[in-house]
Amino acid sequence: MKAMQCDRASELIGAYLDQELDADTRREVALHLGGCPACTDLVDDLRGMSRRLTAIGREPPSEHLVASVRARLAGAEIETTLPQRLARAQLLRNPSWLRQAVALLLVCGVTAAATALLVSRATSVATLERDVAAAHVRSLLQESPTQIASSDEHGIKPWFAGRLDFAPTVKDLTAEGFPLAGARLDYIGERRVAALVYRRRLHVVNVFLWPSADGADSAPRELVHRGYNVVTWTKGGIIYWAVSDLGIGELRQLQSQL
Repeated sequence: MKAMQCDRASELIGAYLDQELDADTRREVALHLGGCPACTDLVDDLRGMSRRLTAIGREPPSEHLVASVRARLAGAEIETTLPQRLARAQLLRNPSWLRQAVALLLVCGVTAAATALLVSRATSVATLERDVAAAHVRSLLQESPTQIASSDEHGIKPWFAGRLDFAPTVKDLTAEGFPLAGARLDYIGERRVAALVYRRRLHVVNVFLWPSADGADSAPRELVHRGYNVVTWTKGGIIYWAVSDLGIGELRQLQSQL
Protein backbone atom coordinates (compact mmCIF):
# COMPACT_ATOMS: atom_id res chain seq x y z
CA MET A 1 0.00 0.00 0.00
CA LYS A 2 1.38 3.41 -0.99
CA ALA A 3 2.24 5.58 1.99
CA MET A 4 0.02 8.61 2.53
CA GLN A 5 1.69 12.00 1.98
CA CYS A 6 1.50 14.97 4.36
CA ASP A 7 -0.69 17.12 2.12
CA ARG A 8 -3.33 14.38 1.93
CA ALA A 9 -3.07 13.56 5.64
CA SER A 10 -3.53 17.21 6.63
CA GLU A 11 -6.80 17.28 4.67
CA LEU A 12 -8.11 14.27 6.60
CA ILE A 13 -6.93 15.09 10.12
CA GLY A 14 -10.11 16.99 11.04
CA ALA A 15 -12.31 14.07 9.99
CA TYR A 16 -9.88 11.67 11.70
CA LEU A 17 -10.26 13.48 15.03
CA ASP A 18 -14.05 13.60 14.61
CA GLN A 19 -14.24 9.83 13.94
CA GLU A 20 -15.75 10.47 10.49
CA LEU A 21 -13.39 8.33 8.36
CA ASP A 22 -14.00 4.78 7.18
CA ALA A 23 -11.87 2.09 8.80
CA ASP A 24 -9.33 1.76 5.95
CA THR A 25 -8.74 5.50 5.60
CA ARG A 26 -8.47 5.89 9.37
CA ARG A 27 -5.78 3.18 9.46
CA GLU A 28 -3.87 4.98 6.67
CA VAL A 29 -3.96 8.28 8.57
CA ALA A 30 -2.94 6.57 11.82
CA LEU A 31 -0.04 4.86 10.04
CA HIS A 32 1.10 8.19 8.60
CA LEU A 33 0.87 9.91 11.98
CA GLY A 34 3.00 7.15 13.49
CA GLY A 35 5.92 8.19 11.29
CA CYS A 36 5.40 11.91 10.71
CA PRO A 37 6.22 14.31 13.55
CA ALA A 38 4.92 17.33 11.61
CA CYS A 39 1.42 15.91 11.20
CA THR A 40 1.47 14.56 14.75
CA ASP A 41 2.22 18.11 15.94
CA LEU A 42 -0.76 19.32 13.89
CA VAL A 43 -3.03 16.78 15.60
CA ASP A 44 -1.76 17.86 19.01
CA ASP A 45 -2.35 21.52 18.11
CA LEU A 46 -5.91 20.81 16.96
CA ARG A 47 -6.68 18.86 20.12
CA GLY A 48 -5.23 21.64 22.24
CA MET A 49 -7.26 24.23 20.33
CA SER A 50 -10.39 22.14 20.85
CA ARG A 51 -9.80 22.07 24.60
CA ARG A 52 -9.22 25.82 24.69
CA LEU A 53 -12.34 26.50 22.63
CA THR A 54 -14.38 24.31 24.95
CA ALA A 55 -13.18 26.38 27.87
CA ILE A 56 -13.99 29.61 26.03
CA GLY A 57 -17.49 28.37 25.28
CA ARG A 58 -18.20 28.05 29.02
CA GLU A 59 -17.40 31.69 29.67
CA PRO A 60 -20.43 34.04 29.46
CA PRO A 61 -20.13 36.81 26.85
CA SER A 62 -19.78 40.40 28.02
CA GLU A 63 -22.86 42.61 28.47
CA HIS A 64 -21.52 44.91 25.76
CA LEU A 65 -21.33 42.06 23.25
CA VAL A 66 -24.81 40.82 24.17
CA ALA A 67 -26.23 44.34 23.72
CA SER A 68 -24.47 44.66 20.36
CA VAL A 69 -25.90 41.40 19.06
CA ARG A 70 -29.35 42.31 20.42
CA ALA A 71 -29.21 45.66 18.58
CA ARG A 72 -28.17 44.01 15.32
CA LEU A 73 -30.94 41.44 15.57
CA ALA A 74 -33.47 44.13 16.42
CA GLY A 75 -32.43 46.17 13.38
CA ALA A 76 -32.52 43.31 10.91
CA GLU A 77 -35.48 43.51 8.53
CA ILE A 78 -35.48 39.99 7.19
CA GLU A 79 -38.90 38.74 8.40
CA THR A 80 -41.92 39.36 6.25
CA THR A 81 -44.73 37.88 8.34
CA LEU A 82 -46.25 38.73 11.71
CA PRO A 83 -45.46 35.30 13.23
CA GLN A 84 -41.80 35.74 12.26
CA ARG A 85 -41.65 39.19 13.86
CA LEU A 86 -43.30 37.87 17.03
CA ALA A 87 -40.84 34.97 17.15
CA ARG A 88 -37.91 37.35 16.81
CA ALA A 89 -39.24 39.57 19.59
CA GLN A 90 -39.63 36.55 21.86
CA LEU A 91 -36.02 35.48 21.20
CA LEU A 92 -34.73 38.99 21.92
CA ARG A 93 -36.46 38.93 25.31
CA ASN A 94 -34.72 35.65 26.19
CA PRO A 95 -31.27 36.49 27.64
CA SER A 96 -30.31 32.83 28.00
CA TRP A 97 -30.85 32.13 24.30
CA LEU A 98 -29.03 35.31 23.33
CA ARG A 99 -25.98 34.46 25.44
CA GLN A 100 -25.85 30.97 23.97
CA ALA A 101 -26.05 32.38 20.45
CA VAL A 102 -23.22 34.84 21.11
CA ALA A 103 -21.03 32.12 22.62
CA LEU A 104 -21.74 29.85 19.67
CA LEU A 105 -20.85 32.59 17.19
CA LEU A 106 -17.61 33.27 19.02
CA VAL A 107 -16.63 29.61 19.09
CA CYS A 108 -17.49 29.12 15.41
CA GLY A 109 -15.47 32.18 14.42
CA VAL A 110 -12.42 31.21 16.46
CA THR A 111 -12.62 27.59 15.30
CA ALA A 112 -12.73 28.60 11.64
CA ALA A 113 -9.77 30.96 12.05
CA ALA A 114 -7.74 28.42 14.03
CA THR A 115 -8.44 25.63 11.56
CA ALA A 116 -7.47 27.84 8.63
CA LEU A 117 -4.24 28.82 10.39
CA LEU A 118 -3.26 25.26 11.26
CA VAL A 119 -4.11 23.89 7.81
CA SER A 120 -2.13 26.73 6.25
CA ARG A 121 0.85 25.87 8.43
CA ALA A 122 0.62 22.17 7.57
CA THR A 123 0.38 23.02 3.86
CA SER A 124 3.43 25.26 4.16
CA VAL A 125 5.45 22.49 5.83
CA ALA A 126 4.35 19.97 3.19
CA THR A 127 5.39 22.40 0.45
CA LEU A 128 8.82 22.83 2.03
CA GLU A 129 9.20 19.04 2.23
CA ARG A 130 8.47 18.75 -1.50
CA ASP A 131 10.82 21.63 -2.35
CA VAL A 132 13.67 20.18 -0.28
CA ALA A 133 13.28 16.67 -1.72
CA ALA A 134 13.01 18.05 -5.27
CA ALA A 135 16.15 20.17 -4.79
CA HIS A 136 18.02 17.10 -3.53
CA VAL A 137 16.93 15.03 -6.53
CA ARG A 138 17.85 17.85 -8.95
CA SER A 139 21.36 17.93 -7.53
CA LEU A 140 21.76 14.19 -8.11
CA LEU A 141 20.74 14.57 -11.76
CA GLN A 142 23.57 17.03 -12.46
CA GLU A 143 27.14 16.10 -13.33
CA SER A 144 28.09 17.60 -9.98
CA PRO A 145 25.86 18.59 -7.04
CA THR A 146 28.17 21.54 -6.30
CA GLN A 147 28.93 24.91 -7.88
CA ILE A 148 32.10 25.22 -5.85
CA ALA A 149 33.86 21.92 -5.20
CA SER A 150 35.99 22.28 -2.09
CA SER A 151 36.45 20.87 1.37
CA ASP A 152 37.92 24.16 2.59
CA GLU A 153 35.30 25.80 4.77
CA HIS A 154 37.29 29.04 4.71
CA GLY A 155 37.08 29.06 0.92
CA ILE A 156 33.39 28.19 0.66
CA LYS A 157 32.07 30.76 3.14
CA PRO A 158 33.40 33.78 1.18
CA TRP A 159 31.98 32.27 -2.01
CA PHE A 160 28.47 32.85 -0.64
CA ALA A 161 29.21 36.55 -0.01
CA GLY A 162 27.15 38.69 -2.38
CA ARG A 163 25.11 35.69 -3.49
CA LEU A 164 22.96 35.42 -0.35
CA ASP A 165 21.50 37.88 2.13
CA PHE A 166 22.98 35.97 5.08
CA ALA A 167 26.28 34.29 5.97
CA PRO A 168 25.83 30.51 6.35
CA THR A 169 27.95 28.55 8.80
CA VAL A 170 30.22 26.13 6.93
CA LYS A 171 31.90 23.14 8.61
CA ASP A 172 34.11 20.42 7.20
CA LEU A 173 33.21 17.22 9.03
CA THR A 174 35.77 14.87 7.51
CA ALA A 175 36.96 13.81 10.95
CA GLU A 176 33.38 12.87 11.84
CA GLY A 177 32.96 10.78 8.66
CA PHE A 178 31.11 13.40 6.59
CA PRO A 179 33.66 15.10 4.30
CA LEU A 180 32.54 18.41 2.84
CA ALA A 181 32.33 18.11 -0.96
CA GLY A 182 31.36 21.71 -1.74
CA ALA A 183 28.38 24.02 -1.96
CA ARG A 184 25.92 25.67 -4.31
CA LEU A 185 22.93 27.99 -4.38
CA ASP A 186 19.39 26.61 -4.55
CA TYR A 187 15.83 27.92 -4.47
CA ILE A 188 13.43 26.69 -1.79
CA GLY A 189 10.35 28.29 -0.26
CA GLU A 190 10.46 31.14 -2.80
CA ARG A 191 13.91 32.30 -1.69
CA ARG A 192 17.59 31.69 -2.37
CA VAL A 193 19.18 29.28 0.08
CA ALA A 194 22.62 27.86 0.74
CA ALA A 195 23.22 24.19 0.02
CA LEU A 196 26.19 22.43 1.62
CA VAL A 197 27.06 19.07 0.11
CA TYR A 198 28.51 16.30 2.25
CA ARG A 199 29.57 12.76 1.38
CA ARG A 200 29.10 9.57 3.37
CA ARG A 201 30.66 6.63 1.54
CA LEU A 202 28.80 6.69 -1.82
CA HIS A 203 25.89 8.77 -0.50
CA VAL A 204 25.28 12.48 -1.05
CA VAL A 205 23.82 14.57 1.75
CA ASN A 206 22.39 18.00 0.97
CA VAL A 207 22.07 20.43 3.86
CA PHE A 208 19.93 23.46 3.01
CA LEU A 209 20.19 26.61 5.14
CA TRP A 210 18.29 29.90 5.33
CA PRO A 211 17.43 32.41 8.07
CA SER A 212 14.59 31.72 10.49
CA ALA A 213 11.78 34.26 10.66
CA ASP A 214 11.64 34.33 14.48
CA GLY A 215 15.19 33.25 15.30
CA ALA A 216 14.04 30.68 17.87
CA ASP A 217 15.85 27.34 18.10
CA SER A 218 13.86 24.16 17.54
CA ALA A 219 14.61 20.50 18.22
CA PRO A 220 15.31 18.19 15.26
CA ARG A 221 12.32 16.65 13.47
CA GLU A 222 12.65 13.50 11.40
CA LEU A 223 10.50 12.61 8.43
CA VAL A 224 10.51 10.58 5.24
CA HIS A 225 9.56 12.06 1.87
CA ARG A 226 9.33 9.81 -1.18
CA GLY A 227 11.97 7.44 0.12
CA TYR A 228 14.42 10.10 1.34
CA ASN A 229 15.17 10.66 5.00
CA VAL A 230 14.96 14.26 6.17
CA VAL A 231 15.99 15.96 9.40
CA THR A 232 15.07 19.61 9.99
CA TRP A 233 15.93 21.89 12.89
CA THR A 234 16.64 25.53 13.74
CA LYS A 235 19.84 26.67 15.42
CA GLY A 236 21.35 30.12 15.89
CA GLY A 237 18.66 31.79 13.82
CA ILE A 238 19.22 29.45 10.84
CA ILE A 239 16.82 26.79 9.55
CA TYR A 240 18.50 23.54 8.48
CA TRP A 241 17.07 20.80 6.27
CA ALA A 242 19.32 17.76 5.75
CA VAL A 243 18.18 15.19 3.17
CA SER A 244 19.70 11.96 1.87
CA ASP A 245 19.05 8.30 1.26
CA LEU A 246 21.27 7.61 4.26
CA GLY A 247 19.70 5.90 7.25
CA ILE A 248 18.05 8.30 9.67
CA GLY A 249 20.55 7.43 12.40
CA GLU A 250 23.51 8.56 10.29
CA LEU A 251 21.63 11.68 9.23
CA ARG A 252 21.03 12.53 12.89
CA GLN A 253 24.75 11.99 13.50
CA LEU A 254 25.51 14.66 10.88
CA GLN A 255 22.86 16.95 12.37
CA SER A 256 24.47 16.73 15.80
CA GLN A 257 27.73 18.09 14.37
CA LEU A 258 26.26 21.13 12.59
